[in-house]
Amino acid sequence: MSTLSTVQETEPRADAPKGYGINWDTAESRVKELKDYLMSAPQVMDPERLQFLNEVYDEFRGESVFYIRAKLFERVLTKKKIFLDGNPIVGTLTGVRAGVYAYPEWNVSWIKEEMQMAKMASLGEMKIPTETQELLEKTYKLWKGRTCIDLNNALYKEKYGENPKQYAKAGMYYENVSVASGSGIADYGLVLTKGLRHLINDVRKRFEECPTTLENKEKHDLYRAMLVTFDAVIAHSHRYAELAEKAALEEADPKTKAELLEIAEICRRVPEHPARNFREAVQSFWFIHLAIEVEQMACACSPGRYGQYMYPFFKKDIEEGNLTHEQVLTLLKFQWIKHLELGEYQGNSYALTLSGHTGQSITLGGVDADGNDASTELEELLLETQIQMKNIQPTLTLLYHPKLKDSYMQKVVECIRGGSGQPQILNNNAVIQRTLARFAQYKDGITLEDARNCGNYGCVSTGVCGKGSFITQEDQPCLAKVVELMLHNGKCPVTKKKVGAESGDPLQFATFEDAYEAVKKQLDHLFNISRKHSDLSQMARVHVVPSVFRSAMYDGCIEKGMCEEAGGTRYPQVNPIMTAGIDAANSLLAIRHLVFDTKKITMEQLLEAIKANFEGYEDIRKMCFEAPKHGNDNPEDQALVQRFYRDVDAIHHAQGPDCFGYRTPLDAYSLSYHNYFGALMGALPNGRKAGVALTDGSVSAMPGTDHEGVTALIKSGAEAIDTVRYGANHFNVKFSPSVLEGPQGARTLISLIKTYCDFGGSHIQFNCVSSETLKEAQAKPCQYSDLIVRVAGFSAYFTRLDKGVQNEIIKRTEYDSGRM
Repeated sequence: MSTLSTVQETEPRADAPKGYGINWDTAESRVKELKDYLMSAPQVMDPERLQFLNEVYDEFRGESVFYIRAKLFERVLTKKKIFLDGNPIVGTLTGVRAGVYAYPEWNVSWIKEEMQMAKMASLGEMKIPTETQELLEKTYKLWKGRTCIDLNNALYKEKYGENPKQYAKAGMYYENVSVASGSGIADYGLVLTKGLRHLINDVRKRFEECPTTLENKEKHDLYRAMLVTFDAVIAHSHRYAELAEKAALEEADPKTKAELLEIAEICRRVPEHPARNFREAVQSFWFIHLAIEVEQMACACSPGRYGQYMYPFFKKDIEEGNLTHEQVLTLLKFQWIKHLELGEYQGNSYALTLSGHTGQSITLGGVDADGNDASTELEELLLETQIQMKNIQPTLTLLYHPKLKDSYMQKVVECIRGGSGQPQILNNNAVIQRTLARFAQYKDGITLEDARNCGNYGCVSTGVCGKGSFITQEDQPCLAKVVELMLHNGKCPVTKKKVGAESGDPLQFATFEDAYEAVKKQLDHLFNISRKHSDLSQMARVHVVPSVFRSAMYDGCIEKGMCEEAGGTRYPQVNPIMTAGIDAANSLLAIRHLVFDTKKITMEQLLEAIKANFEGYEDIRKMCFEAPKHGNDNPEDQALVQRFYRDVDAIHHAQGPDCFGYRTPLDAYSLSYHNYFGALMGALPNGRKAGVALTDGSVSAMPGTDHEGVTALIKSGAEAIDTVRYGANHFNVKFSPSVLEGPQGARTLISLIKTYCDFGGSHIQFNCVSSETLKEAQAKPCQYSDLIVRVAGFSAYFTRLDKGVQNEIIKRTEYDSGRM
């Protein structure tokens, strides 16, 4: 065993070589080799966690759920296969490269229904080896009836006397509790500066002093479980230290040997103790991030303001000459490989709704506690890393404000026109305002400093870094469905079931207001069902899958002795995601214009055309498609869109407070729910045919209907939704690459971003790729395996997306020099 197995509590060695011990001679070639492997190898479902799951639940039967979850976490980290793959940053999700774990505690129905189907994970095809299939079948039998969704639906049926599955099957909402969820930005900075040993001492003291009374049982159980998870993460890092030491003994090349010994030294120190330099900070960050994902691989566990909490380590090493900017860039590339490798699979419906998005968003820009520009030199290197790597994960988000320097914005533009769809832009002022408004209702309110320390979780949602996590508690409703149900008096035309409210025979509507009031009845009915189901789902989460380690990584949970699912964080939040608001608004615009204002067609004719999926009614479909649409800056049309979104918010709010007792703002964005719901719906009055993907985002234009230029489009997008009252919204714009070329193209894009934010817009993102290129890639996928597009608040490899999403992106209006 190497003498490096005992770490001294000292500063870095005085004689440490510049660049530390990394073999820089081979670094760039290794980055390429690792990326090429991920791009070509299928992801594989590793059986290890399934085996550990069954063992632990049997072995610790009768223990508290916190302790069982902690022991499962411990078993995975201390027993799973580990390996070195040439990346100086060590640690992988599973025991195989590009591996995926199953999380059957949430839902096992897909195991029975989809075993023979082709499966897609974050990097495309995913394979399930025979050994894993056998374990999955065993696990299905053990967990059927015990999962989160099973408990959720059983409670609903018992309490309200009906099976809620009929609503999900009709496409009214997506059952969020059927998949691992819960997201946020952990307090990485705390671990980097104080180490896990600090948390161990804190929790150990609280555990010992916790009164052994019944009212403290859950707190007592949680502290006990947290201590197990801390030790497990440290043991995991030490396993890598031992592996690197063993490899070093067998290594002949002196540079590679030095790198291995340094890996060992680092893994002996972090994350147990504070990081002393950038190299240690990167590894410490990765061990914590990986542990969070191992516990529950869920979309939207985000690194947050990485460029802020990592900057002191970066600055120190640069100033002392320990690292060059080029070496930092290479180290970041190795980290990018790690993020890209993380993947998940929880059934086909989840694959369709998220398109492989793992939600590891890094937030750039923003302001500091005093309101000054917080952007750093390290953040510009993060942008450069993405420019060179062209990854889909991690994904970058810019908190835009007018104080960002010009050179920084030039780097942002360079990244966007590189074609990866990154970074997306969030209006920092709007985010701060809604953060203040949201948490002002909480018992202790919120400080301005905390509101300024906001960050992007996953797709486009936001919260306070390190102090809040969101539980995507509410089932994701489809707003276009309420129009469909209104047109059929509550009956779903696809399932033929009466799932909506009886809002009246549409043939009897004398005015547009009659139709609009019927839509509001359907909205109230939908939210009433989804909120009841969702509140019970939160109980199921606490009972079946409470997070232990992840809870310890957020401020508030340790102090309160509560897991995040129970509201333990300083700023707990519920983020109900709704989709297809523009399809609903455009359908209402078409009904008002064609049936009531111009009387070009009757309601009966419209219903006949929709029932026939416009087959034989091409003239009516043309009228529906050409009817007034969102995105053209028409005040009358905009007023209806704004009215609809206001009423959606008011009707949702009227259902009462969320499970934590607070007013819940709606998040309006699509992920890939617009494709999932589209497949479950018939034709709509906006001219869309049955089965086709709905409109992306929440303020984007329906593809091909924005014809007044990009300024009209962004003004419509910025003004459609109250950006403070809503928790988030989502806006896509597609450019031909030629528009953004050269200095003029850069000025055009920066001006567009500024104008959109000046109008009060919350979110905007760009695809910089031609429709012709996308069509060519769809026809010849092997030639475009690394082509990236922006889907929702994330990027994806185009050829690995479901065809429904591909077609929707192709159809988005492309702005070129002739259409600006």
